[in-house]
Amino acid sequence: MCKSIFILFSFLAVAINASAQSVDYFLVSDIIVKGNKHTKSNVIFNELDFSIGDTIYTSELPRRKRENEKRLLGTALFTGVALNISNWNIEDGTTNIVLTLQENWFIYPSLIFELADRNFNVWWTDQNRDFSRVNYGLSVDHINVTGRKDKLKLKIQHGYTRKYELKYNYPYISQTWGAFGEIFFANQKEIGYATFDNKTVFEKLNDERILLKRFRTGLGANYRPDVYQFHDFKLEYHQNSVDDVIAEDVAPDYFLNGETSQRYFALKYDFSYDKRIFNLYPEGGFMFFGNITKEGLGIFDDFNNLSITAGIEKFFQLGERWIWGGRIKAKTNLTRNTVAFANNTGLGYDKDIIRGYELYVVDGTDWAVAKTSFRFRLYKKNVNWGKYMFLQQFKKMNLRLFLRANLDFGFVNEPTYKDTNTLNNRFLVGYGPAVDMLLYHTFIMSFEYSFNHLGEGGLFLSSSFNF
Repeated sequence: MCKSIFILFSFLAVAINASAQSVDYFLVSDIIVKGNKHTKSNVIFNELDFSIGDTIYTSELPRRKRENEKRLLGTALFTGVALNISNWNIEDGTTNIVLTLQENWFIYPSLIFELADRNFNVWWTDQNRDFSRVNYGLSVDHINVTGRKDKLKLKIQHGYTRKYELKYNYPYISQTWGAFGEIFFANQKEIGYATFDNKTVFEKLNDERILLKRFRTGLGANYRPDVYQFHDFKLEYHQNSVDDVIAEDVAPDYFLNGETSQRYFALKYDFSYDKRIFNLYPEGGFMFFGNITKEGLGIFDDFNNLSITAGIEKFFQLGERWIWGGRIKAKTNLTRNTVAFANNTGLGYDKDIIRGYELYVVDGTDWAVAKTSFRFRLYKKNVNWGKYMFLQQFKKMNLRLFLRANLDFGFVNEPTYKDTNTLNNRFLVGYGPAVDMLLYHTFIMSFEYSFNHLGEGGLFLSSSFNF
């Protein structure tokens, strides 16, 4: 509390002095970074919207301070960030910027014990809490291997889905260019081969043979010309196969025409222009994003598709505690051929969900979704665990609780797999209240009670890390 009061009076003193001297701006003479024991300074500088020699108007200083602190917290590399000024020189109008940082814990080894279904509610309701649908194993995430914000992910998983995965992203080959790569293999004894009433239908044989195998590898480059722009270019190779019984008897359309395998190369380009304030739980700002994917490059004839995805997010901070946010996202296939069931995804996966429809999948060639929320910050506290926490990075915990009201809309166009799926080709709406809990600027847990146009309602749980 005393520290906050001191910082506030420091800014007031600067403003008063600047006013008295008729100076409404200053030049950044130096940027001093403290507390980055592992993270390289150029990584930190790359997240700032100013550099040495830039002019900053004193009227903009509180906003610029807040936005740059939040952007650094949004990298997940730090649990504490404070931006202040020092050595103010009235005569030549220069000052130093001082960044005081508390680095995060960077390596996260964990035991895997997770549900194989899309979310907890599908497992609880549709799969009758079947513990055979559980994955277990070991996962290691390192979010700052060499101090250059390079991320390494290793996963070894058994159980319902046997999976081996390795990813590495090195974003600083140069100041603006980076590179990444991945390799992935998985197989499973049960396969989702169709949708009926917008729910996935599964097949598993008594002899428990492997029914689905998936392999993927890829290389790419990322380009970041400034603090707000992100460009990713990626080349992937996919090789998937199913058991003969699936292709011949159960689902000939899984890869189309009774094929047992599918191979293809894919080119992907992702773009985003991100001016959100704190990307884990935005408090203001906006983001544009888009993707162009060409699957099938003429080397194999197993799959051919060209798709475009685009969207926008916008957030308004209405007073100290209120935030309104909205997100619109749409996808279309420019290649209008019939798509194999295995490649025909839509709403109901990852973040592309209409709240209230978590138990359903709405696959389709084209789709659009609009999500809105109105948030109220119910509680905020910085907890100091002191001697009860032996890791320095976690001694001080930022805790925030939000109440949230949601209203979502969506539509999925599906010309092929529609006869048994009544949610396709119709307007969908979901709404309801929620509670969000944020910890350490890195972890979020949500409790949502949502309704849909069918009159159904339920409690839905979700959680995620900011890496």
